[in-house]
Amino acid sequence: MILNWKRWGAIVLLFPFALLFLEGIFRLANPPALRYYRDVKLLHAYHPDYGVTLAPNESRFVRHYADLWQGQFTTNSLGLRGLEEPIPEKPKLVCLGDSLVMGFGVSDEDTFCSKLDGYEENGTQYQSLNFGVDAYGSLGSYKRLKDLSDKIPNIKKVLFFISPNDFTMPEELRAQGILPDDENDALHENDLEWKNKFRIQFELTRVSYLLQALKLAYEQTKVKWAQTKYIMKMDSNQIMESPLQYLKEAFILPVKKVKCENSDTFICPTPIPNLQIQCSDTPINTNDLEPLPETTTRAYDQMIQFSKDKGFEWIPVLLPMQIEEVYCRQLGKYNRLGNYALRAKRYLESKRIRTLEILPYTDKMCGREFTIHGKTKKAGIQDYYIPGDGHLTKLGNLWASESIRSALKEIK
Repeated sequence: MILNWKRWGAIVLLFPFALLFLEGIFRLANPPALRYYRDVKLLHAYHPDYGVTLAPNESRFVRHYADLWQGQFTTNSLGLRGLEEPIPEKPKLVCLGDSLVMGFGVSDEDTFCSKLDGYEENGTQYQSLNFGVDAYGSLGSYKRLKDLSDKIPNIKKVLFFISPNDFTMPEELRAQGILPDDENDALHENDLEWKNKFRIQFELTRVSYLLQALKLAYEQTKVKWAQTKYIMKMDSNQIMESPLQYLKEAFILPVKKVKCENSDTFICPTPIPNLQIQCSDTPINTNDLEPLPETTTRAYDQMIQFSKDKGFEWIPVLLPMQIEEVYCRQLGKYNRLGNYALRAKRYLESKRIRTLEILPYTDKMCGREFTIHGKTKKAGIQDYYIPGDGHLTKLGNLWASESIRSALKEIK
């Protein structure tokens, strides 16, 4: 009995040393994937009102673990992306939204919000400020706008970028437990127990390499298991409904390979490998679409009223964020992934709010000359988006800033 107590006592004493040893190993090894997630984590800080915000006065060079992108990421004293501080006497143009607005994929000076700095209208020149934070839904954006508006004077225009991630999610991702941002906010908005637990895990994983690695491993395992269950369910349904077709596709039909052929002829839109894009010849009837969820409409109503109370212009922007929608547009057709924009526009029109639509400006994407790795080439639509990531490239951000400038001028 005494020996058993001694054995357990030794295990209890050695356990903290084992954790410290593993922590040291992770810090010394600093593998690329973990380093990327660490850098992104340390750019953020906990916020009691809207969960997560950007930490003030941060400066990090972030490199994606798969080398999809890299860039300098800096925040000012208010936790806004970029070094520039608000100039009190200068009119402000604010960019509000999620990671696309914040500018994952490029350095500070290459985000479209940074490039909007100096926008001039009717003789008034605006300072552009980036309020964007990754993974923000409509409600998070409203809370951030309300918070920062009390700290920054002379806000005149707020460009709110509506994202499909706010209130839509493909069924295959929903089956993996991935929910739209507004739906997540609705689940946890009044859950104090969840908020306390979130704060604890956020702060602990911000401090510890080991705990963050364990959290990432746990989350990836959950996703992989959900993916496996979803695939098994789909295969089972196909076996039950069309067993012969399933056997053909699984064991008999050869795998189609995408041929990459060199050609001097520039074609746009260029077919995009590994994406089976389905385009419709006729536009979607907005009456056939679901209304926006309550959390989303409530956030819109709050932003509309808050803007009226504060005396600034709130402009919802529909910036195409999915390459499938742009591809079909280039063919003169339509893609169902653009339905989120139609749903948002329908609700906002019912409130007599005009949206800034950027999809028509995608017509200018094809054939634009740009330089990459010292070589000049003509751009296809795939050059504007980071492959497999969805954020805008440096060229994509430049196009977005030019298109937003033009659209703002045209609605006046």
